[in-house]
Amino acid sequence: MKREVKMDADRCPQDHPCPLVRICPVGAISQEGFAAPEINHEKCISCGKCVATCPYQVPSFEQ
Repeated sequence: MKREVKMDADRCPQDHPCPLVRICPVGAISQEGFAAPEINHEKCISCGKCVATCPYQVPSFEQ
């Protein structure tokens, strides 16, 4: 079973271009302006690169 990634917008400073958009190998993460990133669960392959990369711990795996 695929583990789903969730985004916690409250942890994101929302003051910069999110580097996770470039890190995602399948383009599942998007960002409008400097808003918190959003994830497209249809595209996400749960590789964990965003979870491992974000210094603010915005993305995490659902428990």
